[in-house]
Amino acid sequence: MGIPRFIGKVEDTQFIIQDEEFHHAKVRRIKKGYKIEINDLQGNVYLGVVTDIEKKSIKGKILEKIPVIEDKFCINLFLGVPNKLSKIDELIPSITEIGVKRLIPVITKNTAVKEKEILRKIPKWEKISLNSIKQCGRLFPLKIDMPAAINKISPTSPIRVVFYEKEKSKTLKEMKTQTDSVDVFIGAEGGITDEEIEILKNKGFEAFSLGSYILRMETAVVTGICQVNFVFR
Repeated sequence: MGIPRFIGKVEDTQFIIQDEEFHHAKVRRIKKGYKIEINDLQGNVYLGVVTDIEKKSIKGKILEKIPVIEDKFCINLFLGVPNKLSKIDELIPSITEIGVKRLIPVITKNTAVKEKEILRKIPKWEKISLNSIKQCGRLFPLKIDMPAAINKISPTSPIRVVFYEKEKSKTLKEMKTQTDSVDVFIGAEGGITDEEIEILKNKGFEAFSLGSYILRMETAVVTGICQVNFVFR
């Protein structure tokens, strides 16, 4: 097993782990003398040794700074909100591992849940995102935007891709352009309507196929993001 990583505060040669991270450390049975890694969420990771375990915190000494490189390639995922919001709970660890930097929940015609329900879920999604970076070694958690109606989204990347079930022939491997940032749109259950695909095209999205089969949202997200990584990285 590797050295466990936690989110903590670092000052000079000392670190402290508190709140939920303290609870996670207790669950992992961290003891005095254990070596752990500390991500300070400022772009730094340190190797430290535990010196004190108190009622609400774990403290220790920094041994060294660990060299790390954060991937500069940026994928922004515009995701049609599914009617079962727990599907996004399950997706966040996977899209964190495969490099999505920003998640924008999009309210589409086929979204039956209300905006206030989505807003209530965001704190939980942020916690899942924070926990996910410890497993995969990323420096920063997935950024989760406030939900937006499909006609209100603001794509920013030079390459904008929508994986569309009615597009049967054009695939992403035909793209030859180099870029360091891609916006990806993937719809939820029920797919993307004809009106919505026109909205997306007017916003600069180009439609591509994920194959001849109709995929579940979860499968489409992972497949689509992996294709983007393969073509543009």
